[in-house]
Amino acid sequence: MSTKVLLASPDERTLERMSQVLAEAEAITLVQIVRDAPSIEDALTRNPDVDVLVIDDQLDTGRGLAVARAVGAANPLLGIVMLVDQAGPEQLAAAMDSGARSVLSRSSSLAEVGSRLEGVAQWVSAARSAVSADARGGRAGRIIAVAGAKGGVGASVLSVLMARSLVGTRTVGLVDLDLQTGDLAAYLGVHTRRSVVDLVDIAGEMTGRILRETSYDVPGGIRLLSAPNEGEREEEMTARAARSVVNALRYQYDVSVIDVGSHLTESTAAVLEEADAAVLVVTPDLPALRAARRTLAMWERLVVRPRSGVHVVLNRQHRKNEVTEALAAKIVESRIDAAVPDGGAAFESAMNTATVATASGPAHTAAARFADGLAGRAEEVTPEEAVDEGFAEAKGRRRARRDAGQSSVELPVAFAVALLVLLLAAQGIAWGAGYLFARDAAHEGARTVGMVAWGPAAVASARADALDQLRGPWRARATVDVSPSDVSVHIVAPTVVPGVNLTSSVSAHVQREQ
Repeated sequence: MSTKVLLASPDERTLERMSQVLAEAEAITLVQIVRDAPSIEDALTRNPDVDVLVIDDQLDTGRGLAVARAVGAANPLLGIVMLVDQAGPEQLAAAMDSGARSVLSRSSSLAEVGSRLEGVAQWVSAARSAVSADARGGRAGRIIAVAGAKGGVGASVLSVLMARSLVGTRTVGLVDLDLQTGDLAAYLGVHTRRSVVDLVDIAGEMTGRILRETSYDVPGGIRLLSAPNEGEREEEMTARAARSVVNALRYQYDVSVIDVGSHLTESTAAVLEEADAAVLVVTPDLPALRAARRTLAMWERLVVRPRSGVHVVLNRQHRKNEVTEALAAKIVESRIDAAVPDGGAAFESAMNTATVATASGPAHTAAARFADGLAGRAEEVTPEEAVDEGFAEAKGRRRARRDAGQSSVELPVAFAVALLVLLLAAQGIAWGAGYLFARDAAHEGARTVGMVAWGPAAVASARADALDQLRGPWRARATVDVSPSDVSVHIVAPTVVPGVNLTSSVSAHVQREQ
């Protein structure tokens, strides 16, 4: 997994050099560069998954340590590394006092930068995992976000059916986050005065009592947190408040179903990111299917939700429809996880009389089966299914005994093939490792040539610096060619085939410092 780094420095030469070093480092991605202290918080907001922040101690006219202290207090799970002229004990102590985890000198080598940043990133990963486990250690309620590919596909109705089907062995919350056009309260026959938008001002003090006072009981066991009656209040909802609502729901209910509508905002994007399961509802018509494809692509581009992490539901499906599930999957370019049949006239009547949650029909059954899987409920096994499973198990045992003799003959052949594959894989790993070592050595030698005047001393120094990057048998079997324009390193990898030399050769271009 790549370590994501944010770099903050006012010096252009420092930014250029560190950018080049980070670009060469393995498993490190430089996501953004900032040149002043006020831009750091905005960059962290735009890139919430940043692991390490590298701060120049000369930032903000030499107040880099104070900047690190302020940023660390606001983001305690962010790994901060100070960039200094000389990384000594005094600089490390000052950096630790400001909340940083490590220090780097401006002249640090590629290997040193990589090891320091990876060490800090490992601490960040462990800290975030521990905090996440602690936060979910109480109730560990599941969050299911339901979105529509476009308006009118039935995402709100499916949210109601899913929430209603889960009532019984679980406490269930239903949230209407389609703030402009949401109407879950009308579907459930509930008149509301309070809404989820009323929680924005107290997002930092969210408690179970406040959540209960803002939500409404629905006959059947659902607790509804509705959308505002005034659609223009949508602008009041923030991503921070939406995340606070999600966290409070986890502690308050076993399962929470959140209808986020079909319009992507900062708040709905936050919910989709935090949800344990995301559902995208489509109908079997080309406009809705094309909209679903665009929505999935947009969520991936904005890093809201990967396509593989979205469950697509085909709503109002009928056997007479021209668009089948297979065709829908091709158009959407994603699998169809469930199909909910068209409820017909009876279902339409239940919607018009606000009794859709208490009615029953094929649509209710399909929605319940799908919700069971998302909520993690183990399906009950009927006696007939148990008999069938026992018969299948006995049949499998008989087949296993019949195939035992054939397996004893095939085993030596399979072992030989597996051994050959293992040796080839080991050979490939050895060659690849040689290539990586040769590349690092070539870059180090080229950097040395670029910093000193050309001559015999430069050649010797570049060759020595390149070889210093290698250890053990890699160094003993390596040769280094140095020229004014590039440095080439050749490494002969160990081989399992006698007489065969697998050479990894890498050349690095020399860049002269201005």
